[in-house]
Amino acid sequence: MTDERELDDGLAAFDQLGREMAETNRLLRAVRSGQATRNQQEQALSDEMKAALKQATGASQEALQASQTEIRSSLIWTGLTAFLIVLVAFGGGYSFGQRAGWNTGHADGYQKARNQEAAASWANTPAGQRAYGLDQRGSLDLLSLCQGNGWTTERQKGGTVCFPNVDVKGKITGWYIP
Repeated sequence: MTDERELDDGLAAFDQLGREMAETNRLLRAVRSGQATRNQQEQALSDEMKAALKQATGASQEALQASQTEIRSSLIWTGLTAFLIVLVAFGGGYSFGQRAGWNTGHADGYQKARNQEAAASWANTPAGQRAYGLDQRGSLDLLSLCQGNGWTTERQKGGTVCFPNVDVKGKITGWYIP
């Protein structure tokens, strides 16, 4: 009976081993199935991460291009604004200078015209007519510059006086009277 009993125990152990093997196989299939599911999930997550990374890279490049475009646009507007400021300053300076020059020229011209009027008015007097006559004969420069032969000038009482004197030949020169 011991042999039978040993046989029954061996069969029971073999049967137990078969059940354990079946359970191990079931667990191994479950682990394999879970591993495949996890691999699929990891692959899906990896694909999602790649897509997100691609989107982030694209968005980053678009942002970079937009910022470069914005910088160019800002530089263009800054340059245009600076040009307009220079243009307005130039125009203002020109206008101010032109107006100041006009006013100065007008005042100078008016003053010269007044002087011309006074000279023309004096030229019509008898003294002016006599001076004109002396000038026509060539004697006005001789008289006004004291350049006759033997004539000398002296400083007296804060002014210059012309004296006609006898020259070396004993002659006194004079001027033509109109």
